[in-house]
Amino acid sequence: MTDSDQRLATIEERIARLEAAPPPPATLSLPPAWPLALGLIALALGYLGLGLPQHYYQPLFAALFLLLAYHRGFFRLYPGAWRWPLIGLNFLLLMLVFKLLLGGGLSYPFDWLKVPTMQQLPPMDESWTQKFLPHYQMVWEGVPGISDWYVNISKFQSMLLIATLVGSLFRFQPFASLTALALLVISFPSYLAFNWDFVLLFLVVGGAAIYLQSMVRR
Repeated sequence: MTDSDQRLATIEERIARLEAAPPPPATLSLPPAWPLALGLIALALGYLGLGLPQHYYQPLFAALFLLLAYHRGFFRLYPGAWRWPLIGLNFLLLMLVFKLLLGGGLSYPFDWLKVPTMQQLPPMDESWTQKFLPHYQMVWEGVPGISDWYVNISKFQSMLLIATLVGSLFRFQPFASLTALALLVISFPSYLAFNWDFVLLFLVVGGAAIYLQSMVRR
């Protein structure tokens, strides 16, 4: 067998292997206008259900998770003028998600504690009775240092969320489950303040917008 015959046989063998190999899975690709439109709708629903972020932890965690998602290739980077609007939209959606997770804010557990005090009312006219017989009114005021004492619930939520993620990363499931349960318990009062009719719609529509941007295989 000559060299040309060997080369021809090698080429035929490679072609046969390529034909026998399964085709690569097709990547689901949709126009970027779809996730942008769904994301804007989800953003409006999230604002109605959750309100605006009230702690810097929420945009901080959103930025970190967004950078990690793009670095790991979870989100598709669209070309041209679609790229930065979608990146900004994803940041706002994640910020509202962390508003849901870390939206406890400040809690004043003793704001109900008040004591009665007497306050003098200003004179209503120039009569001598108003000058020499002042009027007083009893009002309830908080105790300084006690009634205005607060607990930063968002800080505890952030610590529990980090502990849950670390436990999941190292596959320590009992610890991760315990911290996740503690996060749910400590967040329950703040959950009651949200409008869940809009929150559920935000999660569904926002999840669809995120899914359409992900590197999905079909």
